[in-house]
Amino acid sequence: MKKFEIQYVSRYYDEKNYCSEIISANSEDEALISFANIFEIENFKLFLQPFFIWENGEWLSSFKCINEVKEISCPQCNGAGKININI
Repeated sequence: MKKFEIQYVSRYYDEKNYCSEIISANSEDEALISFANIFEIENFKLFLQPFFIWENGEWLSSFKCINEVKEISCPQCNGAGKININI
């Protein structure tokens, strides 16, 4: 099973947050389906539309990108933590 980082942007008035979710899946489509389920979006293909925005509580969010990542042990804390890097 692969790991994917899905990045999205959330906005609330003038505030803007860059967010991401790490999802384990066999393919990008499966990862997007899991991501859609988190936010109760019925059709994961909506993320691929350039102007799709969904409500995340009081925030408005938009999909940014999806990347396959690899989980490695953190070199700064001698492996006590895990970090994800793009492949």
